[in-house]
Amino acid sequence: MSKLNINKNEWLELVFEGKNKEYGAYQFRQEEGKTTLKAFFSALALLTGLATIPFILSSFGEKALPVQPTVLDEVKVSLVHFPEKEKQKEIEKQIKKAEVLKTPKTKDLQNITVVKPEEATPTEITKNENLGKNTSENPLAANGSTTGSNTGTTIEPVKETPKTGNGETIVNTSMVEKNPSFPGGIDAFLRIVGNKFVAPEMEEEKTVKVIVLFVVEKDGSLSNITVPRSPGFGLDKEAIRVLKSIKTKWEPGIYKGEPVRTQYTLPIVVKTN
Repeated sequence: MSKLNINKNEWLELVFEGKNKEYGAYQFRQEEGKTTLKAFFSALALLTGLATIPFILSSFGEKALPVQPTVLDEVKVSLVHFPEKEKQKEIEKQIKKAEVLKTPKTKDLQNITVVKPEEATPTEITKNENLGKNTSENPLAANGSTTGSNTGTTIEPVKETPKTGNGETIVNTSMVEKNPSFPGGIDAFLRIVGNKFVAPEMEEEKTVKVIVLFVVEKDGSLSNITVPRSPGFGLDKEAIRVLKSIKTKWEPGIYKGEPVRTQYTLPIVVKTN
């Protein structure tokens, strides 16, 4: 069976047979192909016109003036060459400054010498007019006497016999039956003092001796820490600071079987390079 094509004129005539062909539907069917072509070309013309409008309008506008490029004059650059020696010096200066900031100044403690009390000579103390008076610089003078000479001042042992009662009398080590002792021995105490002592900065080589007086209390603590004569350079304050910082207690001196307050002398020799 062949396919039917309803768009052929035979079918159009068959449908409108016996009907009024002057009616619009017949004419529309008759002219359908022409109408479609007209609509297609009209739409194409409209789209083409719309696309060309911007080009037409731009042709009537002001033309942009050409921009002339600006030509710059030649710039001559001169390279400055620094000598290598000057650069090296600058680098060395910067390195030295950095080392100074990073490395704080410290003193080698090997130059600190602490002499055993029995090795100290009383004549090492410089003459002090107030040494025989009971002053803030020498609170221990009330229990001893001093004799002056051109070579220095000698501290003599306490001559009075310790009194019983409140037990507040300070005695010299020559009067006690048993001297005060530090745990580990006097050498251990001297090592602690030497390690804690910080020597000051000095411009020239010096050897300075600091004589420190202190009292070993009945409970083994240290009190009345003084420097009768300051050698300067802040050594007196440093010596007092070091002894106050030592918290280890001594074994007190013994007199007649009882602990007593005992005066001690500690020489510290500081040598700077």
